[in-house]
Amino acid sequence: MGASEENSPGNVPSGAARRISFRRRLAYIAIIYFSFLLILVAVEVGVRWRMDHVSSLDLFVVAQQQKAQVADAKQSGIFEGDPLLLWRLKPNLDKAVWDFTVLSTNSEHLRVEHVGEQVGSKQPGTIRIVCLGDSVTFGFRVPVVWPDKPTEFDPEWLPFPMLLEKQLRAANPGRKIEVITMAVPGYTSHQGLAWLQRDINRLEPDLLTVSFGWNDASLSDAADRDAIRTNASAVAVRWLIDHSQAFAHATRWLRTREANKQLAAKQAQPQPSQRVRRPSARVSQPEYLNNMLAIESLAREHGATVIVIGAPYRDHSAEAPEADAMLQYRSALKSTMTARGISFLEVRELTEEAYPSNEGWFGERIHPNHMGHRLIASELLKLIRSKHALPDLTIPELIP
Repeated sequence: MGASEENSPGNVPSGAARRISFRRRLAYIAIIYFSFLLILVAVEVGVRWRMDHVSSLDLFVVAQQQKAQVADAKQSGIFEGDPLLLWRLKPNLDKAVWDFTVLSTNSEHLRVEHVGEQVGSKQPGTIRIVCLGDSVTFGFRVPVVWPDKPTEFDPEWLPFPMLLEKQLRAANPGRKIEVITMAVPGYTSHQGLAWLQRDINRLEPDLLTVSFGWNDASLSDAADRDAIRTNASAVAVRWLIDHSQAFAHATRWLRTREANKQLAAKQAQPQPSQRVRRPSARVSQPEYLNNMLAIESLAREHGATVIVIGAPYRDHSAEAPEADAMLQYRSALKSTMTARGISFLEVRELTEEAYPSNEGWFGERIHPNHMGHRLIASELLKLIRSKHALPDLTIPELIP
């Protein structure tokens, strides 16, 4: 073959042919994916335009007991869906009234005394205390307010984390002290552990207080380990539901269809002898203890001192089975923490042992009132001082 034939236009070198083919394949793939994304965007826009909004909170919270607390029409006003923890506080609430409680939140979904107070990165020289917990730490009905008089409340009636911050700042002028209320009504130690694992690197606490109990021991049709899965795939699916109305509508449709199928199957083949599944604790006592130990270990690994607070409960008269469970959980927690040398605070006046003289400390059997919160803050200050938990600060004697 001559040189002219080798270099003729029809004889393209094989390497060049492969390069052109590869580029074309990339172009085809890009066109396919781009078209697919356009279809998804079009579907999402169409769903948002033509269909009613589906709340991720309604799809995340499915157990009836939790729905009654945070997701029904009456209770859902301050909550929204959270892909990891199922629900959280709505951001930037300004003196919102919820269940006789007036509260504000910041953009980070944390309760604050005044809207706009941000946590952000920890600044050099700052002493930061994080109070991790449920509705007790959150300050349910503290301060208490009547819905028809939303501006009439005493601003000095504060949850114990806010009281702690005020007292420490007053005793240490010029020092930067932050106390973060990392607490949401309805949370268990299962959610608290997952939340702390996610945010502890950002928060960098010097001291962590942790208190869970009533929600852990409360009965539910589904245990938290099943209802609130925190593995990556479960969180990713909930993230899609939270961010896509098309995905949310599809999820609701699939659940409704499955529920109808199960109902039809039961009606077609009734099984009267089938054993009824009884509610059980959201978090079993062994799981509760393991969660609390894991929270303490995680905080200690990040350089924080930990104080565990026993969950309050007023009396043994109104709800005896519930009171028995609370006593068992608290006693087991105290024994476990004491055996491991972990600081444990039990405020006797806020336990069944002090009933009926402790009625003045409570709003109802589960939650301390504003006086009960002042008592918790005072006892915490005593323990912090005796344990030298914050050695660089002056710790006041008592809250006046």
